[in-house]
Amino acid sequence: MSTGTPRHTIRVSDELWNDAHRKAVREGTSVSELIRIRLREYITAPVEHRHTIADSLVYLVPHAFNDLQGPATGTAELPLHLDWGPERSYTVDDDGSCSVLYQLTLQNSGSIEEICRIVHPARLTALWPTMILPARCRQLWETSFPQLPATREAKEHPSWTTLSV
Repeated sequence: MSTGTPRHTIRVSDELWNDAHRKAVREGTSVSELIRIRLREYITAPVEHRHTIADSLVYLVPHAFNDLQGPATGTAELPLHLDWGPERSYTVDDDGSCSVLYQLTLQNSGSIEEICRIVHPARLTALWPTMILPARCRQLWETSFPQLPATREAKEHPSWTTLSV
């Protein structure tokens, strides 16, 4: 440490300081130098990805795009395990309503058969760029079905993004 460098203090127990001091002397260094080294490592270390709930979810994808046999028009009603709200019917002809229907289904469905009964391939393709989905869900679907448009108009939902400190 050079002259003119301000002193900074940290509070540690006498026992911890004395143990660290004895070990540092045996290794030919000082506790202060060890602290400086660890602080440099700390500030230069890359930010680690935080594991989120979205990282743990299982997203199902049908084997073939043509397996999707949902209605192209009219209404579709979601089962209670996908939508427990008072109004579980969605209008497939309405882009906003259909987007919500598909987002809930792709993110939360517990069976491929259920996805295939609800989602229509042409409607999914048309709505895909504006759908708000977790990145991993979107990636699985795009990897499985290259016919889905690669351009995106919507951003990820904030709860699915990686947080940094």
